[in-house]
Amino acid sequence: MEFEASGADGHIMVVRVDSIVGDEITINGNHPLAGMTLDFEVGITDVRAATEEELEHGHVHGAHGHHH
Repeated sequence: MEFEASGADGHIMVVRVDSIVGDEITINGNHPLAGMTLDFEVGITDVRAATEEELEHGHVHGAHGHHH
């Protein structure tokens, strides 16, 4: 069974009941795919030169800039 729980910061997360033994309940907040091997097939659709700012920072900046 899954249900929503809120953390101390108010963030809502989905947790899963892993086991119930007597009055002890074990819940799991990991993503359902956690621990699984995932394989992805990807294709490159576009290539562009890095901007001066990206070269200076050492990483790519998305369409909406970056936030450090």
